[in-house]
Amino acid sequence: MSTYAVSINADKAVAKDLKRTLKSLQGSEVTPLRVVIVNLALQLQDVVEKSGLGSRSVEVATQAMPGDHVIFMRCGDALTPNTIAFLNEFIGNHPDHGMIYGDSLHGSVSRWDEPTQVRRPQWSPERLRSHCYVGELVVAPAQLVEQAGGLAALTAMHPHDRALRLAELGAAPLRIAEILYTSDQRHLQPTCSVDAVREHCTRTNIAADLVLDEHLPVVRVRRTISAAPRISVIIPTRGTTEVIHGERKVLAAHAIETLISRSTYTNFEIIIVADEPTPSEARHAIVRAGGDKVRFVEFSKPFNFADKINLGVACSESELLLLLNDDTEMITPDALETMVGLLADPGVAMVGPMLVYEDGTIQSAGHLLNPVPYDLYRSRPLAHTGAQHLLRVQREVSGVIAACALIKRDAFINAGGLCTHFPNNYNDVDFGLKLQELGYRVLFTPHAQFYHFESLTRSPKLQLFEVAKIGARWRDKLDDDPYFNPKLERYVSTWKQNVIGQRSLLDAFGPTAPIASK
Repeated sequence: MSTYAVSINADKAVAKDLKRTLKSLQGSEVTPLRVVIVNLALQLQDVVEKSGLGSRSVEVATQAMPGDHVIFMRCGDALTPNTIAFLNEFIGNHPDHGMIYGDSLHGSVSRWDEPTQVRRPQWSPERLRSHCYVGELVVAPAQLVEQAGGLAALTAMHPHDRALRLAELGAAPLRIAEILYTSDQRHLQPTCSVDAVREHCTRTNIAADLVLDEHLPVVRVRRTISAAPRISVIIPTRGTTEVIHGERKVLAAHAIETLISRSTYTNFEIIIVADEPTPSEARHAIVRAGGDKVRFVEFSKPFNFADKINLGVACSESELLLLLNDDTEMITPDALETMVGLLADPGVAMVGPMLVYEDGTIQSAGHLLNPVPYDLYRSRPLAHTGAQHLLRVQREVSGVIAACALIKRDAFINAGGLCTHFPNNYNDVDFGLKLQELGYRVLFTPHAQFYHFESLTRSPKLQLFEVAKIGARWRDKLDDDPYFNPKLERYVSTWKQNVIGQRSLLDAFGPTAPIASK
């Protein structure tokens, strides 16, 4: 059984908060070995003396490392009665762990309002750079604490700084999908520190400009790229013409024209994988739009999206591949730079942007496997920040929609390309899961945006054989998306508590949730 030091920063603490935290430690099923308090003011000494913790309360500066694990927590928060028991069981099952974090419960200022559960995803290193999504309470082995700067220094740090430093060392952080602590609504949303992220980028050799969101505590890590590798843009088409922004256009020609005219990234070629019956007028429009950047590859077999993409890739040579539907339009001019920068991380194989319907609502913010594959927050207003601001941060996902995805060529080849057994649906879901199996990461970024003119009223015709195949092949993965949480509501496309009540809806959808959803 592990022994614990609970480390608390009492800087600017008030007696009420300190009492609450110390009372929760005394009430734990297994009393911690030691309570370490940093920056304890003289007027709060009597709070410690009356807490019942006795000699276990110490000043960090006068003690060596107590216990084999340290629990860092905010003064005013409280451990649940089961926290230590959860930790003991988890550590016993994961002896080589690094930093550990878990879920939290946040009560309201009014005792009549419902509390909010904050259910967190598994380890997401890119997301942690944006904000401290792991929460205020983290647990780390004593040896890791010493390596990361020592108990006193880490306790006094901003939580974002502490989490980044602990995550950089040792084994990958792990999540316990249980409520480990309680807090209040004032500490519901993740915090961030630009200085902490800047120092993290320096330590980990990430060249980036940092931008703090104007309205939310979120840091954008905009990676600077020293080179502009060539991109092969693979566009399958049959020369379809549709009305876009009130005008009838050849879809592929419009996608190419807007890509060339808007993109600040210019080192790309365009490979059109065209069905043989593609009308000559459409072909001419595509050539006019793309000029010498365009190259045609003929496709003569029955429709199979995966097969068409694979053929386009086989006819390309660039180290980066942009899969792009013909019914798309670039919105953010620096979208390609943003995605290329994220692919500079050697562990990342694929990056997807925010896809937006023509009416300005979200089409996809990455895949959510719940266990049915969903596009996260589909049909919700683009202004939504999502639960825990997840729609405003770059983060790991289990997959992204193939309508627009930038992929490293070697990763595409290693994964065997898109599976042709999924000619219409789920080829992108399958591909993302294959990348995960190979140890790659897939990222979503809200800072690159494209329109996807897929009809809002379109109901994809799911083929029974595709449904059966994706279920048989990936049943366990679909049922346990690492970037979801097993305690959230199932069979929904949003990050929503698995409880009935107004607070759950507010957390998932914000204060503008429609009456019909309540």
